[in-house]
Amino acid sequence: MTGPGYDYYGLLASTWDVWRDDTARWSDRFFFLDIIGQYGEPVLDIGCGTGRLLLDYLAQGIDIDGVDNSDEMLAICRTKAQRQGLPAPALYQQRMEQLKLPRSYRTILGPSSVLQLITDASTAAGALRRFRDHLQPGGAFVSSFAFEWRPGDPLDTGWELLFEKPGPEEGAIVRAWNREWREPASQVWHTEQRFEIEVGGKVVESQHHRRSPEGRWYTQAQAAELFRGAGYRNIRLFHEFTHEQAREDDRLYCVLGEQPATRL
Repeated sequence: MTGPGYDYYGLLASTWDVWRDDTARWSDRFFFLDIIGQYGEPVLDIGCGTGRLLLDYLAQGIDIDGVDNSDEMLAICRTKAQRQGLPAPALYQQRMEQLKLPRSYRTILGPSSVLQLITDASTAAGALRRFRDHLQPGGAFVSSFAFEWRPGDPLDTGWELLFEKPGPEEGAIVRAWNREWREPASQVWHTEQRFEIEVGGKVVESQHHRRSPEGRWYTQAQAAELFRGAGYRNIRLFHEFTHEQAREDDRLYCVLGEQPATRL
């Protein structure tokens, strides 16, 4: 399927919440809340998608905006906010590396390893500078980084069933398959996904998506240097979604950097 110029569209967008289901107990939810409690509001959610964190925090009275490059994901987020009786969130359709918003923030969140979707390291560094330009003095940007592959693991997963779940329409079944292949020398990975919706035993819609490359992975040292080169200070690396120091063998870690109290 030919895309509309952004990453998450079609069945990938419309089945996103079906796949993720109930996320209320996900550990990043509590970790990012702690960071907001430390650095304050307003908050910006980078890659907010359908509003997993944004609508949750908005319901708690947190002053939070969202940005995503997918118009379809943002439309779903707006619809969900209306259905939940929440105030209409301030949502912006922009690319991370071109971020230009009307106000600044105390805390900027980069959940779901969103920065890794920028596969060129120099472009990612530019996005980090854009984020810092939107931080108030003493504010912070925090993002998760993850990659499961290790030397000795298969370079190509082959096709695997990602999920099979009831769809939002009565009697519908949604299925998705995923294939991922990795290029260690370039530190990038690629994905293909197939989606189908079945109603009454008949497939009524199907799509194929390919993102090549989909993401870039970083060592902890590389991620810290990325933040440092973009002008952040007091950079810290956390073990998964805890406040413990990152461990050398972590496949999931978070990086936090502060905007200097006096702008550089």
